Amino acid sequence: SLIYVAILIVVAGVIYFWNYRRNIIEVKVVEVKRGAIERTVTSVSSGTVEPMKRVRMQALLPLRIKEVNFKEGERVKANDVIVKLDDSEIKIKLELQEAALRTAELRLHEIEERHRLSKLNYDRIKNLFEQGVVSEGAFDEVKGQFTTTEKEFEVAKNAINEAKLSSRLTGEELEKTNIRAPFNGLISFLDATPGEIPPYSSTELALLSSQTTSSSENKPFLEIIDDSVLRVKAPFDEVDATKIRRGKDARITSDTVPDTVFKGKVVYISPVVSKTLEQNRTVDVEFDIENSGKEQIPVGASVDVEIILEVKEGMIIVPTNTVIERDGARFAYKVENNLIRKRSLKIGISNWEYTEILDGLKEGDRVVTSLDVQGLEDGKRIKISDEK
Repeated sequence: SLIYVAILIVVAGVIYFWNYRRNIIEVKVVEVKRGAIERTVTSVSSGTVEPMKRVRMQALLPLRIKEVNFKEGERVKANDVIVKLDDSEIKIKLELQEAALRTAELRLHEIEERHRLSKLNYDRIKNLFEQGVVSEGAFDEVKGQFTTTEKEFEVAKNAINEAKLSSRLTGEELEKTNIRAPFNGLISFLDATPGEIPPYSSTELALLSSQTTSSSENKPFLEIIDDSVLRVKAPFDEVDATKIRRGKDARITSDTVPDTVFKGKVVYISPVVSKTLEQNRTVDVEFDIENSGKEQIPVGASVDVEIILEVKEGMIIVPTNTVIERDGARFAYKVENNLIRKRSLKIGISNWEYTEILDGLKEGDRVVTSLDVQGLEDGKRIKISDEK
């Protein structure tokens, strides 16, 4: 009978131990810590990258192309001559004008000397006339000669000025045969072939409308962009937009440059709320991006934008996926002595990664991260499988 009792005790112990083990669930936990946390908002759809500066150019003279010194896609520096027009006729005109200027300068020197001598003679005769030494007729003759040389001198000086002006204008015309880069940048479009006459305008080079047409009046043959500083426009939910302010930092990512985060800054918030085809109401926000690093985001790329509204340092934080929201209340499963304890939480700011805890947990506590485990409830005995 003692043997029978002993067997029963062993069997009961085995059953108890088995049930005990079966009621233990295995969970993963993470330690509650202090750290920085951000409050952010994200664009509702992708934004588009545009250059800060873009210039579409036409020639200023109806001349044939002589040289094309760069290709589309190449980088240029300010004042680089990208396209050279045929300047042969202008050079000939300038040479003739410069020769005429030299001739006019020689003639001016001759007339100036005659004028100087005529002035000396006039002053001398005038003095003698006033003393009564020479007659009035002799004085009038000398005075007439002086007046003539004075007029000739003025005409010669005016001729010099006109010759200089003509040379200067022709020199400016000659410079217009050099189509130069207005700033450091990238040639994003170039349609130029030696021997052809490119689209031209009689006005100064200017930014042309992005909606160009096929007419030569407003069709550019060259486009240069400055991609060192880029601008992004992205739509944000109308409610989130009320929290955004100019100067706020942003994180910008693009599939065209994987694993790279670009820094941006809010520069403009549209005052207009737009309605999309999906009936969403959004506000366009614009950002400047520094694009001078090793990795560069291409113009035209689609991007995702996250604006940092607020940063708090040294806060009690937990991974956001450990916070459960149910019936308007928030709680987490805290581990105490290998038991699960449901703890109500009061939270502060939150983002996709972390949530600030104002009350309910303290630094060093451990909370369950594997919320998909079956049987997870208050008072359940657990075994920690992977503590982070």
